[in-house]
Amino acid sequence: MLGCGDLYRPIVTNVPPVQPAPQPTKYAMVITCGDNTNTAATQIDQVCASSTAPGLASLIDFAGDSLMVRVTLGTGPRWLGLDRTGITSFIPNVDGTINSFYNQTSTETNNVNTSTLLAGAAPNTLLDTSNYLYVSQPGRSSIEVMKSVPPNGFLEIPITDPASPSTPQNPVNLVGNPTTQRVYAIAQGANAGNCPTSGSNGTATGIETSTNTISSVLPLGVCPIYGVMSADDRRTFILNQGSGTITVIDSQRNEIDRNPNLNNGTIAVGQGPMWADIYNTGAILAVVNSQSNTLSLINISTDSFGNDSPNFGQIIATVPVGNDPDSVAILQDGTRAYVANHGDGTVSVVSLISNTVLKTIALPQEPCQAGNPTVLCTIHPISIAATTGTPLGKVYVVSPDTNIMTILRTDNDTIYENLSLTGNGIQVRVTAP
Repeated sequence: MLGCGDLYRPIVTNVPPVQPAPQPTKYAMVITCGDNTNTAATQIDQVCASSTAPGLASLIDFAGDSLMVRVTLGTGPRWLGLDRTGITSFIPNVDGTINSFYNQTSTETNNVNTSTLLAGAAPNTLLDTSNYLYVSQPGRSSIEVMKSVPPNGFLEIPITDPASPSTPQNPVNLVGNPTTQRVYAIAQGANAGNCPTSGSNGTATGIETSTNTISSVLPLGVCPIYGVMSADDRRTFILNQGSGTITVIDSQRNEIDRNPNLNNGTIAVGQGPMWADIYNTGAILAVVNSQSNTLSLINISTDSFGNDSPNFGQIIATVPVGNDPDSVAILQDGTRAYVANHGDGTVSVVSLISNTVLKTIALPQEPCQAGNPTVLCTIHPISIAATTGTPLGKVYVVSPDTNIMTILRTDNDTIYENLSLTGNGIQVRVTAP
């Protein structure tokens, strides 16, 4: 009979609920110093320079902010380096060793590899590339080239100044990307030990990663301290702490950038530039100036051929931040930069859209008087790292005078958690931006 419903019978299909996108597997890696009391330190490699106790490395889960792994390191860890994938950590120590291990939840102290450098190396920083691990050795005025995990040294590259070959150059840092054609060793020359007050200019020594040979020795300013390379490997930016400038190296041509916008290849910023980060998509270089209490935002855009854009090197904005800013991390969604202010124990949240400070976050104070826990003092953050996420990203802050790592949430820029570590903070990095 017509109308019995056979022609229009509804069909019900189960539709699974839409779930949030899964969070990528990533971690915050932190190194700490067990007996550190150097709260006045303003450079990461100063924090545990006189340490006599083993350091520690902690692996923090991004999704749950829980401690997944804690392993023992050598005496006085000075720097935390990650390989190009974020899977392996490398740490140079005051005792002349290099620790390496995989950033996995199954890692234990007995899985930590230890490589011993030559006598007097005094390693302070390192850089991993596709082919080799490079370690700066100011004690030997050289760069040690290592390969494999655990790292094995097979070549030592002396760092010299052609104008003064017999003067130790004291390489203090390395700049490069995982797949770059060359890395640059930053050296302070005869000025080491007096930085950042006075002295002669430093140098950047170009080392070809295919042959491990020196291809250039380029002039820098007074007391060069740190550097970053653009994601496309075309430009390298080196911070001259004593000169208040940024030296720009054209990494393609392996020479100082000759752009007429620059002053002999340099960009003037504030006094005491200390640390930098790059917003890769927006081509913005962010530099903290520790003595001027400012953040310099610089246009570093290039065209499709790798040439400097018409606005390359121009200061976009100079943003006042807190006292003695020591480190900066850019959230790679292009919205904000986070500045750790060593002098007043705060984090400045800077908009990369309006180029203004959106908020100043005070970090938790610490008891500082023996026997009187009610007396609290300001802590002094020294390292900061930021990572995106859904529904929120996170910012990690550590200080040399507390075992607390403060975690900020990026959706509302508030303190998300204060996580207890073992030992006081030296440096924090994230395995993925």
